[in-house]
Order: sequence, then C-alpha cells, then structure tokens
Amino acid sequence: MKAFWTRRTDRFARTALPHLDLVYQVARQLADAHTAEDLVQETYLRAWKYFHTFDPATNCRAWLLRILHNVWNDRCRHFRLEIPLPENEATFVEPYYEWEDGLIRNELSQEVGRALSELPGVFRWAVILADVGELSYQEIAELMGCPIGTVMSRINRGRRMLARLLRSYAEEVARASDLTKKAKEKL
Repeated sequence: MKAFWTRRTDRFARTALPHLDLVYQVARQLADAHTAEDLVQETYLRAWKYFHTFDPATNCRAWLLRILHNVWNDRCRHFRLEIPLPENEATFVEPYYEWEDGLIRNELSQEVGRALSELPGVFRWAVILADVGELSYQEIAELMGCPIGTVMSRINRGRRMLARLLRSYAEEVARASDLTKKAKEKL
C-alpha cells in the first residue's frame, strides 16, 4: 500500500506541481495575494483528491485551471449577493465582489485592473486564460465548457470592452488635466 501512495505522490509531483506558478499567476489576476493563495491551495487539494480521475494523455495545465475555475466559481457563489435581474435581457448585470479590488494591486496598472474588474465574468475569465495563462483556444474551450467559436468571441469581445474602457479612462484623465490647467490659469 505504501508503494501505491509513493507512486501516486511522485506522479502528482511530476505532473501537477510544475504548473503551480501558472495556477498562482492566474489566481492572482482574479484576486488579491491572500485570496489567490487560498484559491491555489484549494485547487491543489482538489487536484490531489481527484488525481485518480486525471487522464495522463490529457493536458494537466488545462485540468488544473479548470479546477481553479470551479474553485473560483464556488467561492463567488458563496459570497454572491442576490441581485434582481433586469427586465431587458440585453442588459447584463455583473455583481461586484470586494476581493476584485485586489486585482488592481501590484499586478496590473490601476486602469487595466479597473477595466478588467468591470468586465462580465465570462469575458474576464476568457481574457485572463488567453493573455495571462497563454492557453490555446482549444484548452480554454475545454476549461469553460463551450465551443471554440464561443471562446474566440468572448476573448475578442472582452479585449474590445477592455480597450473601450481604457479609452474612456484616458479621456477622463485628459478632462481632469484640462480642468486643472484652466483652474491654474484663472489664478
């Protein structure tokens, strides 16, 4: 029996542990440092618990990120507030989570963090997996449980939303700068 656990431990160390940095990096884009550590710990606990179901012929990185996605969703569901749905289905309301402010600190510029935190969850997750996790469309599709075309659309739409938000932030800064100059000129 001891040999079984030794083999399993060795296989887990060879297969899953090399992806620890990437899993943390993706988790860090979703939350502050403390919460990211908790997400990674829970991800690896679940990975160890269900390692017997992992098929070595598949992509371990994608499998771990799928577990991270599930852990993150479980945590979000746990803290989610009940928000009434709008009458018009075209309007999408994404709840705000206090821990999303941690996204802004250290890892991203304030503007990019702010814009990323304003994206609806499916677009944020797709952009993070593509641009931070550097996963292929196929890997992201498997993780998100949707067709590749949907992944491509979500990444494209997410990036366009980010660009629009960043442009609007730049315009706000420019307006504030103009107002400051005009105020100084009046003095």
